Amino acid sequence: MEKTKRLNLWKRLKPEYKKNIKEANHKYSWKMDSIKKELKNEYWFTEVKYGIAFDVMTPNKLTFLGDAFNSSYADE
Repeated sequence: MEKTKRLNLWKRLKPEYKKNIKEANHKYSWKMDSIKKELKNEYWFTEVKYGIAFDVMTPNKLTFLGDAFNSSYADE
């Protein structure tokens, strides 16, 4: 059985949502860096800090953070 690689949340973030987050924070590079750092270091959306979750959900008009991400494995 081939072992699959789990992707971090930044890699799983849907492209259209990533674009909206970047546009919403274009004046705040430190904020974008913080979002990227958090999502690159997490694999489960339930572990994301509230402030980062808010920054992902707000520009994308989401009510559930999990909707922002694609499948958790590279080969799915």
